Amino acid sequence: MASMEQTIESLRQAITVSPENLPLRQLLAETLLGAARYDEAEREFRQALAMAPRDEGIKLGLARVYFQQDKNS
Repeated sequence: MASMEQTIESLRQAITVSPENLPLRQLLAETLLGAARYDEAEREFRQALAMAPRDEGIKLGLARVYFQQDKNS
C-alpha cells in the first residue's frame, strides 16, 4: 500500500504531465486536505476553481479547507 506522501507525489507528477486534468487536480486537492496540508490543498482547489468556476464540488472543497484554517469569517 502506498503511503500518503507517495500518493501525493504520484498525483503531482501526473499533473505535470496533464496540468489541465481537472479530476486529477481535484483528487490531489482532496488528498492534501485529508493529509491536513491545508495551504497546499487551498492552492490546488483554487487552481481547479480557475478551470471550472461553477463547479460546486470544488467550491465545497475550498470551503472545507477554509474551515480547517479558521478562515470562516
